[in-house]
Amino acid sequence: MTRDLGPDPPGTAVADHYERWPFPGVVHGSREGVVLVRRLARWLERRPGAPMRRVLDAGCGTGHTTVALARRLPSVEFVGVDVSSAALDAARAQAAAAGLDRIRFVRADVRDLPDSLGTFDGVLALGVLHHVPERDAALAHLLTHLVEGGRMVLWLYGRHGRAAHALNQRLIALLVDGSATDDARIAVAQALLRESGGRFIEGSGVYTPRGSGPEAVEWLLEHPAWLADQMFPAYERPVTLEEIFTLFDAHALEFDHWFGVSADVPRWLEEPELRRRLERLPLRKRLLAIECLLLRPPYYLVSGRRPPPRERGVP
Repeated sequence: MTRDLGPDPPGTAVADHYERWPFPGVVHGSREGVVLVRRLARWLERRPGAPMRRVLDAGCGTGHTTVALARRLPSVEFVGVDVSSAALDAARAQAAAAGLDRIRFVRADVRDLPDSLGTFDGVLALGVLHHVPERDAALAHLLTHLVEGGRMVLWLYGRHGRAAHALNQRLIALLVDGSATDDARIAVAQALLRESGGRFIEGSGVYTPRGSGPEAVEWLLEHPAWLADQMFPAYERPVTLEEIFTLFDAHALEFDHWFGVSADVPRWLEEPELRRRLERLPLRKRLLAIECLLLRPPYYLVSGRRPPPRERGVP
């Protein structure tokens, strides 16, 4: 969902939003964050063929994932880019505090990275492309910095799991004039939290590192960057798994993996008739069926491989 942005292009509004609300802004130590880093580290370590030497974190924000991965992977050079100078200041401070000198942070737009960055064996775009109006162009540009045979990981909001978020964002837009300040928006979002209490988080899908209930409400009230990111993003375009497949095909990315989701049929079904039918499906259709079984995946963490031209039939 987008709010009324006035005369400024959406990309500018997104940059301004994260300059004001650097995200995530705090080291929260959530279980989801720990699992994410563990999965990504294993994925980077297991690259077939040549080892993973350089990794780009496109839209790195305050650098929590970049720094956590650099701690786990001492042989990998990391470069983090973001449009927000405030976020990058926090990222550099984190890297310095951790004593890591293999991370470089650069202010740049993921739609137009400087050639001087070079190419990378892996590119991460985690929680980024759903906030970029020119998503396809941004992905195409990022792929120019990915070596042939390299891997890309995308973390994208799921449309099915973000339905309640869209309604919350719509409510904020109705209650707050489009020309209002972010202070006014955050005040309304906080009032909505206080009004609904734990019911708001329990039923809305709003994510917090503190789960749901009163503790989560208090945590969100104290961390407005998280509330701003979920309740009034400058631009947000969630996707479905089928749209991800289409996106990969359009950019000659070979679908590789849906993190945390097994295609093993017995994991999902017990009824023999349903199992037989699901097992007969080719992988992509099977994953689409599993998406339905998951009911409302709030996000997709997926990876793709950039095959060499000879594998794409290009002479």
